[in-house]
Amino acid sequence: MSKIDTSLRTVLISIGLMILFVSNIPAKKNPAIGSSGHNIYMDRCGACHGENGKGNGPAVGSLKNVPADLTLLAKRNGGVFPEEWLRKVVGGEEEVDITAHGSREIPIWGQLFHAKNAADQYFANTRFGDLVTYLESIQEPID
Repeated sequence: MSKIDTSLRTVLISIGLMILFVSNIPAKKNPAIGSSGHNIYMDRCGACHGENGKGNGPAVGSLKNVPADLTLLAKRNGGVFPEEWLRKVVGGEEEVDITAHGSREIPIWGQLFHAKNAADQYFANTRFGDLVTYLESIQEPID
């Protein structure tokens, strides 16, 4: 075997081992992409609305407006969680003031709940559904 063949084999084995080991290193996950509604909430909403959704997040001191208490969404809607209204607000279909969340074109939640193409629609809907499930879980009991 020539010196070139030996060097080539060494390089190929090294590349193969590198691929084998690198593929087993866990990638840092973006919490907004995971399936947990709590992770999505904490990534996109928690800084202002707080971990418990009461509007007491760590960024409150630097805000012009006090964030809404998201645990009262159902109570303020006659005891029914307003999923469709929330979908319209996030989707830009409901005419509400979201200036605290950024511009209508680039809100704080970004394109997370909007499909860039038809293939992404399932994932956008899943992420929104996961967030809704989490928000429903933190609702104050209706008296």
